[in-house]
Amino acid sequence: MSGFKTHLMGGMAAGAAVSTGYILLKPGLLNPTQLTAVFVIGTIGGLLPDLDSDTGKPLAIVFGLLSVIIPVAFLDDVSKHFTATPEFLVSYFVLSYFFINHAVCEVIKRITVHRGIMHSIPFALLCGEAAFLMFIPSGTNMAIAAGIAVFSGCITHLVLDELNSIVWKFRFIPVIKSSIGSALKLKSGSLSATVFVYMLAGIAGMQVFKFIKMGS
Repeated sequence: MSGFKTHLMGGMAAGAAVSTGYILLKPGLLNPTQLTAVFVIGTIGGLLPDLDSDTGKPLAIVFGLLSVIIPVAFLDDVSKHFTATPEFLVSYFVLSYFFINHAVCEVIKRITVHRGIMHSIPFALLCGEAAFLMFIPSGTNMAIAAGIAVFSGCITHLVLDELNSIVWKFRFIPVIKSSIGSALKLKSGSLSATVFVYMLAGIAGMQVFKFIKMGS
């Protein structure tokens, strides 16, 4: 399994690649702030498969980031129902942070297994769809870029894990580890987890299609 720094660099590379692709192929479609956001969320996407890591730096950093990003992403919707006073914002962000970073994190730790369904292509797709839906308030173009960036980051993570399953003996003889195929896969050993992720990906995919159709 590749280390945290490797996955971080992989996520950064994925985010940079998507941002650069938009600059070169779709100049002017996204503004500088959006391009920066695409890079950042692509980097985060490179860490998301390690949500199933029970301990250590990856889990702490990923949930720390999600504890900030998710409340910010939903602030616009929440503000439609509550007045954004200083006391409300303090309560909203602090409670959201502790809920996501502790309660949700603890649940994820209990129900997931490392190299399970979160290390899979359908989970990467689900993450990309979730990013699209999270950024749809910023417009379809930004939402698509966000989805591509997160999906690319996740896939990069999985590819790096698979490459780490190959070691070189005497520098030229490839030796395959038993972990080969445990990351870049379409299902996990748990049927229920696999069905659940596919179901969520299907539901999210229908929502993504609906928004894209509305924006076209």
